[in-house]
This record gives sequence, C-alpha cells and structure tokens, in this order.
Amino acid sequence: MLFKGFEGAKELTRAEQKNVYGNDIRKYRDEVCYSQEQMANQLGITQSAYYKIEAGAVKITIERLEQIAKILGKPIEAFLQKEKYNEQLKSEQKVYINLTELELLQNTINQQQNRIEELEAKLKRRDDKIEKLKQQING
Repeated sequence: MLFKGFEGAKELTRAEQKNVYGNDIRKYRDEVCYSQEQMANQLGITQSAYYKIEAGAVKITIERLEQIAKILGKPIEAFLQKEKYNEQLKSEQKVYINLTELELLQNTINQQQNRIEELEAKLKRRDDKIEKLKQQING
C-alpha cells in the first residue's frame, strides 16, 4: 500500500525526504527492541546500508519506508507527516483520557444511585414506622 499522494512514486522528493526522520525510525526500532542488524536482515540489506537509512545518508524509496513501517508496526504516516501523526496521537490520548473520565463519572453515578436506593429504603421504613405508630395511637 502506497502512502496517499505518492502513487507511482519510486523515490521520495527532497522535501519529502526531509520529512522522514531517521531518529523516528530509530526510536520506533528501539521500542520493539530490534537491533540494526535485525532490521537489516528483515529488509534484506546489510547492517551498514540500514545504518545509512537511519542516519539520513541515503535516499529512501516509498517501498523501503513501507517495509520499515510494517516491520516496526507503525503506519507510514508516522514517518512522513510527523506533525499530523503527532496530532493524531494527542487526539487518541485525549479520547483515552475522556474515556477514563467517563468511567470515573459512571462509577460516581452508580454510587449515587446506590445511595438514593438506600435513602428511599430508609424513608419507606420510616413511613412504615409512622403508620404503625398512628395505628397504635388510634387504635
């Protein structure tokens, strides 16, 4: 699958190349605890060639970047549109925080509903006791 806007492109342009961050490739590689040698083996290249990719010393093709993204379990956008991808991560984090807040609110609502049920039961017992006392007085 090619990245949107790059259909038919074999090599990244200079502007696109500047948007591929070798440090990000390394960071994502470190996240999955792969060595440069392991990455190179999976890509079918030498460790030296892989090092040059991370160092930004060689031009990288879309196909190669797609392979790297797949190995690292990241969408290709993580390497090409850093700002947009970071915004997406922030957005997902906000959703996660909002879901956590929602869960806390739901727990609070459940506790309040339980308290209301307890108070209603207490009122019923009081009303029953009042009715019993009235019967004793009148009866």
